[in-house]
Amino acid sequence: MSIITIAGTATASAKGKHKEPISITTALAVFSIEGDETNYHSSWTTIEKETLVPAGQISAPEWPLLDGLFLSAVQSSHEQFDAPIPFGSVTKGKSKDQFYMSPTVGFTALGPVLGAPVVIGEYQLKLSSSELCQIKGEGKWKFKAKNSGIDGKGDISVCTNFVPAAGTFIAVVTVTGSAAQVD
Repeated sequence: MSIITIAGTATASAKGKHKEPISITTALAVFSIEGDETNYHSSWTTIEKETLVPAGQISAPEWPLLDGLFLSAVQSSHEQFDAPIPFGSVTKGKSKDQFYMSPTVGFTALGPVLGAPVVIGEYQLKLSSSELCQIKGEGKWKFKAKNSGIDGKGDISVCTNFVPAAGTFIAVVTVTGSAAQVD
């Protein structure tokens, strides 16, 4: 599960200039993993597609376009664990792909159904672990105005742990940087 929190003021030009600070925190849960391949001799795991679903709405009163949206993500990763999943921690690795912010979310027997995304962004993470995070990610994110109502970029950090009560990994995601709402 990832947590993203957003705060800032949203004044922007049509070209996405005059960017303002943005800080987002929210939560995501790992919903599905496809193409999971582990080399047990080296402890490297490659995941072709990992789907993360929202655990709640984004609260961003300073950013009306984002306030109340749901964050989701689809990523691929290559990680080395120090023990079998889900109990091991990542010693090194990387993940990347896209995240989406949508106004609605629902669930069917086949999985989550998200409304049309208002924001589509990309991110890349270097992975390790820490005392508090089985999987700690640090990296960069960006929104492109052509793919969303916001133009921006900045830093992203992720703290992910297996939560036995939920039966899955939960990630807390923090996004900081600068952005502008596109008119």
